[in-house]
Amino acid sequence: MARNGLGVWCGLSLVCSCGVAASVAVGSQDVPAALTPFDAPEGTVKVHGCFGDEHGHLEGGIHFIEQDPLVLELVEALERAQGAAHDNRVDIVFVGDGYTAGEMAQFHADVDRVLDTFFFYEPFKSYEPYFRITRVEVVSNESGVDNDPSQGIDRDTALDMGYWCSGIERLLCVNVSKAYTAAFMGGVDVDQVIAIANSSKYGGAGYPSNNLGTVAGSNAFAADIGIHEFGHSFGDLADEYTYGGPQTYNGPELSPADVSIFDRSEQISMETKWWRWMDASMSGFDGPTSTYEGGNYSEFGVYRPSNNSMMRNLGRPFNLPSAEEILKKLYGGEVDPIDDGTPNGTELMEGDTAWVLPMQPLDHDLTVIWYLDDVIVPALIGETSVDIAMLGAMPGSELKVEVIDATPWVRNPDTRANRLTETRVFTIGGCVRDPDLTGDGELDFFDVSAFLQALANEDPIADFSGDGLYDFFDVSAFLQAMASGECVPA
Repeated sequence: MARNGLGVWCGLSLVCSCGVAASVAVGSQDVPAALTPFDAPEGTVKVHGCFGDEHGHLEGGIHFIEQDPLVLELVEALERAQGAAHDNRVDIVFVGDGYTAGEMAQFHADVDRVLDTFFFYEPFKSYEPYFRITRVEVVSNESGVDNDPSQGIDRDTALDMGYWCSGIERLLCVNVSKAYTAAFMGGVDVDQVIAIANSSKYGGAGYPSNNLGTVAGSNAFAADIGIHEFGHSFGDLADEYTYGGPQTYNGPELSPADVSIFDRSEQISMETKWWRWMDASMSGFDGPTSTYEGGNYSEFGVYRPSNNSMMRNLGRPFNLPSAEEILKKLYGGEVDPIDDGTPNGTELMEGDTAWVLPMQPLDHDLTVIWYLDDVIVPALIGETSVDIAMLGAMPGSELKVEVIDATPWVRNPDTRANRLTETRVFTIGGCVRDPDLTGDGELDFFDVSAFLQALANEDPIADFSGDGLYDFFDVSAFLQAMASGECVPA
C-alpha cells in the first residue's frame, strides 16, 4: 500500500546484511565549534549534536565527520531515476532503523510522536499544509542500533545507525547513503529525511548539508530533538546555548540568521541581522526580540535574538528571526505561493478564464491582486479567477496576477518580494483591427468605404499597420486583411 500525506505511509521492506558499507562516522574529527567557520572542511560533513538533561537544557556542538563520497552522486542518480516533478510541498520522509518486521507498529508510533510535536510549534503549525509526510518501513535483521545501551554493541540494521559517533556518546549518526536510498524508495520527492532509531536512549544529530536529521524514537525528548535538529537541517539555524566553545568568541560575523557578533545598537545602526525585529513580541514565539548575550557555544561575544528559544532549550518556541528564516527557506525553492493555475505566459481569448490556486496556510489567506496593463483592478482583489469576457480588455492588453504571503512573521521586504510573492502574466488575444468595419459579418464595398473615411479622419480604427501613422501602409494592410478574410491579431 502506498499513499502520500500526513499520517500515511509507503509499504516497503528493506533487509540489510551485516557488514555492508562502513559507518559514515569513520575517520571523524572534532573541531571546537566556535573557533571554526560553519562550512565543513573538505572531505567532511558538518553534524550538529545537541543533547539535554532531564529539564531540556541543551548542550553539544558541531562535529565534522568524514563525508560519504557517494552521497551527492547517489542523490543525483536517485532523483534522475525517480524523475520527480516539483510538487510544491516540502517532502519529509521518515525512515526507521533497528525495527524488525514485527516492530513496524512501534516505528509508526514513534513517527506519530515526532509529528505531534513538530506541528505544535510555529511556524510549522500554521504552515502544516505546506508539508507532505511519507513513512518508509525499513526492516532490519536485528532490533535496536549500535552502541545502545553501551559502547561496543553492534547490531545488524539496515541504516547502520549508532551512538558514540565521533566519540560522542549521544551523537546518533546514520549511514547517509543508505538513509537516502531508503527515502527515495518511498516514491516521492525527497526534501528532508528524518532517520528514527529504535531506541529509548537520548540522542540525535542534524546534517544541514544533507538535509537530514536523526532522533531516538522512544525517548521522551525525541520529538523536541527532532524539531530542534530540523531547525539546523532545514533552517540552517545555529545553536543558541553557551556550552562547548570558548567562553568568549572573538571570530568574524556568523552566517546563521539567529546569532551575531553585533549588539542591539550596532545591528540597528548597520541595519543587519534581526534589526527589524527589535522589541517585537508575537504570540507563539519566544520574545521580546533584542540581543541577548550568549550563543553559538560561547557565553560572551555572541548575541541571540531572544532569551530562551527552541534553539537554546527543548520545549520552547522559536524566536521571530528564526521563524522568518524558516519561512524564507520554505519559500526558497520547495514551495511557490501559487499552487496551481493558468500557466504563466498563456494567451487568453474572450471566452477563457484565468485562475490561480494560492497556497493555503491554516491561519490566513494569501493576498491575490490582478493588474490590467499594470493597473490594479480593485474589484478583483482577492478573487482567484477572472472571466476574460467580463474584463472588457482590449486585444493586446496584459493581464497579471500577483499572489503574496503577507504573513507578519516576515519583515524583510526582499524576502517578501523574492520568495513570498509569485507573479504570472498573460496576454489578451483576439483581433486588434478587424476589416469588417461595418460589423455586418460581410467583407464588401461598405467596409472599404468605411476604411477610407476613417483613414481620411485619422481614426485609430484605420491604423492597420499599427505604427500610429495613416498612409499607404495602412491601405496595404487593410487590403491584405480583406483578401484573407481575417482580422489582424493582437
